Amino acid sequence: MCKVFGKIIGVVVALWAFEVQADVNVAIIAPRAGHLQKFGEELIGGAQIAVNEINANGGIKGEKVNLVVVDDQCDDRFAVSTAQMMSISQSYKMDVVIGPYCSNAFDKVSDIYANAKIFQIIPTATVASNPQKKYNGLVKMVGSVSAQGHDFYQYYHNNFDGKYVALVYDTDIRNVVEIAASVQKEFKEGGVATLLRSYHFNQYPNNYGTLAEDIVNAGNDIVYVLGKAEPIAQLSRELKDLNREVVIFTNRYQSEGNYQELMGDLAEGSYFLALPSLKDNPSFTETLVQLRLKGQEPRGLGVYSYSAVRLWEDLVKKANSLKYDDLSDTLNKNQLKTTFGEVTYVNGNPEKSINYSIYKLQNGEYTQVY
Repeated sequence: MCKVFGKIIGVVVALWAFEVQADVNVAIIAPRAGHLQKFGEELIGGAQIAVNEINANGGIKGEKVNLVVVDDQCDDRFAVSTAQMMSISQSYKMDVVIGPYCSNAFDKVSDIYANAKIFQIIPTATVASNPQKKYNGLVKMVGSVSAQGHDFYQYYHNNFDGKYVALVYDTDIRNVVEIAASVQKEFKEGGVATLLRSYHFNQYPNNYGTLAEDIVNAGNDIVYVLGKAEPIAQLSRELKDLNREVVIFTNRYQSEGNYQELMGDLAEGSYFLALPSLKDNPSFTETLVQLRLKGQEPRGLGVYSYSAVRLWEDLVKKANSLKYDDLSDTLNKNQLKTTFGEVTYVNGNPEKSINYSIYKLQNGEYTQVY
């Protein structure tokens, strides 16, 4: 508990050390350590590029934009504490918050920001919001994580139709449960629910060998694994040791870390679902060219945090205001310019969630196949 308290105090000190003047303040909340560090750094880098561009063009309403980076370590306690601290002190209250990246505490964090009238944009896919809660100043820029259930099913239907699928997931992780539910829904609506078998990590505590045996012995051809990085890698290794022909799907953001290290050559041929890179998106081409001419190129999730900051800039221009209520009203009355086209948001949700891409690991490289 002392260690946790010490880390929270560290966040407080970092925020108080930031001197707020008569400037505009943007917070980016992302993990900077652990197996998610890579994605956190991508998000921070993309937001920084956008802020630099805005300042180079005169800032927001003539004021400089400051980027404040906050590491919540993808820990619910830190996410909530960070939101509370930024909401109660005028010394470091933000004009907009980009994030957080991890969303188990999504409803609680969004409640805090909404009550403090701090505008919030989630740059990556998030859990579905509680239907009883509608936050006027919240933008879920690309939609819900559950969208990948549809994209997995479409790829399965086109390439593995008739094969048995084992869906393995951790029931303690909210976004994992939502993804699993969407996969189950797709198979049911497609009339092939009997081809999908569900397994829970929680029923096999640290017993990946037995879980793998049950999956293989049941005749499953494909395994879609969702959860934390280590269990995903451990189970995948056990599966491949039992049957080299089994096809493994997982979420790239969940499996990133020791997957390839533990799997070695057995990682070849694995499939990963991830948000598209946008580099081949026609709507993003002009932005990408401009960035490359400046020697800048947001990588991976960086394009999403970059897009979130530029989306907020467009919203401020249309509202001619930085005030929460003005931005909220404008959000629901206008099409907004994003780096992947004009988008209409309804109650903070895009009219259409962005489609996930599917990548296959080939010769150590991620090759997009869908």
